Amino acid sequence: PLFLASFAGFVVALLGIIKIPNMRALALREARHEYAEYYFLFPLFLSITLLTEAGFFDQVQELIRHGIQTMGPSHVAFAQFLGSTFLSAILDNNVVADFASRALHGFPVDIMQLFAMAQIAGYALGGCWTHIGSAQSVVAYAFIRRDIDEDYTPVEWIKEMTPIILQLLLLITVLIYLEGALFSWLS
Repeated sequence: PLFLASFAGFVVALLGIIKIPNMRALALREARHEYAEYYFLFPLFLSITLLTEAGFFDQVQELIRHGIQTMGPSHVAFAQFLGSTFLSAILDNNVVADFASRALHGFPVDIMQLFAMAQIAGYALGGCWTHIGSAQSVVAYAFIRRDIDEDYTPVEWIKEMTPIILQLLLLITVLIYLEGALFSWLS
C-alpha cells in the first residue's frame, strides 16, 4: 500500500509539472532513485511478513510478558527503547517501527502506551545517529555532502552525532522510567 500511495502521489504531482522540461527531468531522476530504495527495502518487508506468519512475534510477545512479570514494565520498555535505537541506526526507522510494534498487540493500554513511547523514542533517536536511519538524516547528510563538504563521511556524521545521542539517551531513559512509575502509581 505504501508503494501504491507514493506512486499515485508522484503521478499527480508529475501532471502538474509535465510541461516544464527541466523540472520534469529532475522529478523523474529523483523518482528513479526513490523507487530504487523501495527495492532495497522490499526484502525487509518480506522478512517481517514471513516472521509474522511463522509466529516469531508471538514468541517475542511471550518474552515481553515474562519480562514484565519478572523485571517490571519499565525495564522491558527501556530494553525495547535500546533495541529500537540500535536497529534504527542501521535500518530505516519505518521498518523498525513496523517490526517493533508487532509484538505489542493484546497488552493493556497503559503497557502499550509505555512501550510505544519507548519504541518511538528509540527509532527516532537511532534514526538520527547514522546518515541512513531516517529521512531527515539522509537529507541532512546529502545537504552537507553537496553544499558544505563533499568529503564528509558517515564516520564523521556518527562522531558528531554521538555526544548528542548520548545526552538524549539519558534524558529519554529518565522519561521512560518516570512514565513507568506513573503508570504503576495510577494502576
